[in-house]
Amino acid sequence: MNLHQELHKALTNVEIPRAHSSLSELVEEMTVENGRVSIRVKLLPAYASKSQLRAWAEQAARSVPGVTAVEVSFAQTQAAPPRRQPQTPHPTKQLEFPQIKNIIAVFSGKGGVGKSTVSVNVAAALAQQGARVGLFDADVHGPNIPNLLGLAEQPKVQDGKLLPLYKHGLYAMSIGLLVGSGDPLIWRGPMISKAINELLDTTAWPDLDYLILDLPPGTGDAQLGLAQDLKLSGALAVTTPQEVALSDVRRGLSAFQKFGIPILGLIENMAYYLCPKCGHREYIFGRGGGEAEARKQSIPLLAQIPLDPKLREGGDAGVPIVVAEPTSPTALEFKKIAEALDNFQKEREKL
Repeated sequence: MNLHQELHKALTNVEIPRAHSSLSELVEEMTVENGRVSIRVKLLPAYASKSQLRAWAEQAARSVPGVTAVEVSFAQTQAAPPRRQPQTPHPTKQLEFPQIKNIIAVFSGKGGVGKSTVSVNVAAALAQQGARVGLFDADVHGPNIPNLLGLAEQPKVQDGKLLPLYKHGLYAMSIGLLVGSGDPLIWRGPMISKAINELLDTTAWPDLDYLILDLPPGTGDAQLGLAQDLKLSGALAVTTPQEVALSDVRRGLSAFQKFGIPILGLIENMAYYLCPKCGHREYIFGRGGGEAEARKQSIPLLAQIPLDPKLREGGDAGVPIVVAEPTSPTALEFKKIAEALDNFQKEREKL
């Protein structure tokens, strides 16, 4: 077997998640000269980014003895990748949950905007309204839901299914409940989608009015995978007022809109600092950014959540602020979001 054939074999062993094709099938041109390999790859943004494809191609090529250097370039194409007949079922599949009325994703364009805190408090506010609510932590690299709810025990198994933990009126599941608190999750793209789908599918969710999905930040494998493999009722976008956060959330909005997923509204977190003594508002991260962006995107601005020390304290203690301080200005903002989601459900039921 010559070097070119060895390279083709190595690239064939790399499977593109959700595309049902190997990396070799996306190679438009490959040349080999004196151990230097040049690979031209068809770019399919719906399945993988340039950085992912480049890393996979370089790693596969460098694993072949005799290769001294690798250069990867891209050819933009809108065509679907050629399909092969897989020997085993593809790791992702269409997930169905007939016992759940609404599945709502909470996403952000970047980390550090308080997306998980928003997810927990919105879910708890819905439960306080009398809804049956589940909360799924899909942020496999930063699973914060156990800490925010004060959960420490591992889920029990019954009839081959994981039983979600119940606290603060919520049924919760997180990968963080299955691994040690200090153990890193060193997973690459294909493993992320597979792990999220398997955990979501093997959880024994009861009859629910809402399942809230706390997504990882950005628009990577986890978000695109769930958008394709799960019938989402809608999505909530979380941002902070400054432009660096708004520019990132725009990418997320665009990605969900391309998949035809309704954007139910924008939530501006850390909108201002409210002085507990005098009631003065200080706009630390800028003013009006979320409101202007919501108007630009033609979506509702559901809430402007203040920068509240009690919100952080509740998260550290594992008690959502809507439970610990239900009449506080911050809790009332989360309840506004829950009311908007309740109205959304009622409108869906009329259809």
